[in-house]
Amino acid sequence: LSVEEINNSAEFINFVATKLPGYGAVLSECGGAHGQHLGFIYNKKTVDLLSFNEDLSISDPGYAGGCNTGSRPLGIGLFQIKSSKQKFYGMTAHLKSGSNPESQAKRTKQFEIIKKLMKELKSKTKIEDFFLAGDLNTTEYVSRGNDYKVLTKFVSDLGMVNLTQSLKCSAYWWGGTDDGIEEPSLLDHVIATPGLIKTSVKPQLSAHCKQVSCKSASLAQLGVSYESVSDHCPITAQIQ
Repeated sequence: LSVEEINNSAEFINFVATKLPGYGAVLSECGGAHGQHLGFIYNKKTVDLLSFNEDLSISDPGYAGGCNTGSRPLGIGLFQIKSSKQKFYGMTAHLKSGSNPESQAKRTKQFEIIKKLMKELKSKTKIEDFFLAGDLNTTEYVSRGNDYKVLTKFVSDLGMVNLTQSLKCSAYWWGGTDDGIEEPSLLDHVIATPGLIKTSVKPQLSAHCKQVSCKSASLAQLGVSYESVSDHCPITAQIQ
């Protein structure tokens, strides 16, 4: 599981330990300007976490990148499936938010950096399989705008598959008008190499996105998960 926007790391690690027996968790030390850490929850019975590191090069593309400035780092975990000994890299990302041209331009640079990192890791380690998951903030994905084009090219260039491309939404926002109606958006994605896709995959939505079937909805319709938990919804896509 890729997780983002963890402000209280100690409390989160404790939550996993007490509420999810058999699972491990690892989080980044850095969290960008808003202290939003990211990382993984993993099933210790089925996979081993061999290493974890965070890459700050996507925080402020073109600059050194600080632990507590700019966007979040990229979380990179090296995992091994216990039964088959297959190794793969997992990457959790939380890219720059916003639909303005500056934000879109920064996301484009972030995608290029992630692409370069994947190619370098593949060349250096000879490990073929990767997945990238998280809040990629593709604000124009549904409208087939710039974010859609950039992400589609990213996936194609790496020979990967966007397992969540058929979803209609993964989050809600106020829609830019004070009419009391919230609008759907597709910001979160799960992207994987073919070597991690062994079966036919149908992505699943949870929480308020599933409840209102990704249609425009009022706060009352979206309910407590939207109002009190997150504007985003958990999404799942099976790999391995």
